[in-house]
Amino acid sequence: MDIATSFSAFHSSDQAISDAIRKLDMKIANPKLVLVYLSEHYDENIVRARITDAYPESQVLACTSCQGIMTDAGYKRGEGIALWALCDYNGAYGSAIVSSNQTPYDMARQAVLQAIENSGRPGELPALILLHATPGAEEEVLKGIEDELTVPVPIIGGSAADDYVKGNWKLFNQHQTTQNGVGICVFYPSCEVSFSFHSGYASTGKYAFATKVEGREVVELNGRPASEIYFNWLGKSLASSEIMRKSSLNPLGRVAGQVHDLPYFKLSHPCKVTDRGGIELFATVEQGEKLYFMEGTEERLVSRAGRVIESANEIGSSKEMDPIGGIAIYCAGCMLQVQEKMNDVAKYINKAMHEAPFVCAFTFGEQGQFTGGENAHGNLMISAVLFHRD
Repeated sequence: MDIATSFSAFHSSDQAISDAIRKLDMKIANPKLVLVYLSEHYDENIVRARITDAYPESQVLACTSCQGIMTDAGYKRGEGIALWALCDYNGAYGSAIVSSNQTPYDMARQAVLQAIENSGRPGELPALILLHATPGAEEEVLKGIEDELTVPVPIIGGSAADDYVKGNWKLFNQHQTTQNGVGICVFYPSCEVSFSFHSGYASTGKYAFATKVEGREVVELNGRPASEIYFNWLGKSLASSEIMRKSSLNPLGRVAGQVHDLPYFKLSHPCKVTDRGGIELFATVEQGEKLYFMEGTEERLVSRAGRVIESANEIGSSKEMDPIGGIAIYCAGCMLQVQEKMNDVAKYINKAMHEAPFVCAFTFGEQGQFTGGENAHGNLMISAVLFHRD
């Protein structure tokens, strides 16, 4: 089994994808799976055509990333196209995108069945699912996948992103493109895999209950306008236009589980204040849930990516792991908070990966499997999967 990556920063869609393919072909032959991460301005039809022409036998899944991409070659700010390819003669892989007028739940169920069918392993549960959906209903998508499979399967993923939250995100595979849908890749690798999903934030001990919720808006906390409670915790008020940027070190957290009596959290990132004083989030909160005021630091955002990779190295085996390569998902909000230090983030990941090839997209929501086995959607988080030599 081999994994390789390539990157190109040409502005032209044709030049960039041609350059990335040329570089990839120097490292790997006949990949069974090609993942594509790209900036929003690239013409997805040109990129898709060039990828399918270069790799007609490969399964493909592509997703846009916010203001850059990271690979084992380092952090690439701005525009670019990254390719991640896997050659595995004894493994199987399948991708699918469903974009329709169905609910996200139904699209997810259909997409995972199509991906399994395309892998050539019908009726067999995959070892891993890679999920890239457009933002807005990730919890429904996860439920659709899990209800369809009935048995828990580890999920790693990130919601498609654009540069400025304008809705310019895209997904595509070898068959179609969409700005509203669910993309899935199923993995049946011939090697051992391990996972990690963390926030890197700590609870301040302050909390309140979501006493009124509508969609992704927390209208009230403890019976009062949610923004009133949140700003009191924060120690200052924020305009609706600035809350997304200035709340990235202080999201709201919910307990997802416990390890050795210590809770771990899934996070929800505020994105705007509503006219009635509610707070709209990038994740869905259920009425009655206990929400904690969380706290992070820039130093932890920089170092935690390497720690998550190290954690994945330690999971699932008593022997020391020797990674062939990996995939990481890093929140776009965290990236923007520490953008000037992202080269250090890349160094931490490379060290933890033992210099093995990896790709990392910057997404508008992260999906992963916690230590307790729960698949979840959160914000301001990092998710990782590693593939290991025997």
